[in-house]
Amino acid sequence: MALVLVKYGKDHPVEKLKIRSARAEDKIVLIQNGVFWALEELETPAKVYAIKDDFLARGYSEEDSKVPLITYSGFIDLLEGEEKFIG
Repeated sequence: MALVLVKYGKDHPVEKLKIRSARAEDKIVLIQNGVFWALEELETPAKVYAIKDDFLARGYSEEDSKVPLITYSGFIDLLEGEEKFIG
C-alpha cells in the first residue's frame, strides 16, 4: 500500500502516470493544482481524495468534486497510516 501525492494539473505527464499506475490498495491525494483532477471521474482502482481548502481556493464548490474532499488534518491521518509515500 502507498499514498500517492498528485500536486500538478492534468497536463502533467508524470501525474497521469502516477494515477494510472496506482493499485487498488493505494490511496491518491490531490493537492495544490492536483485538485483539478477532482473535476472528472478518474480511471484508477485506488481510492482518491482531494484537499478541500485547495479545491475551494480555486473557485469551485464542494459539489463540483467527483472525489471526497478532506481537510489537511485528514491528509495527515492518511499520511501517518501508510508505510510508503510516492510524491
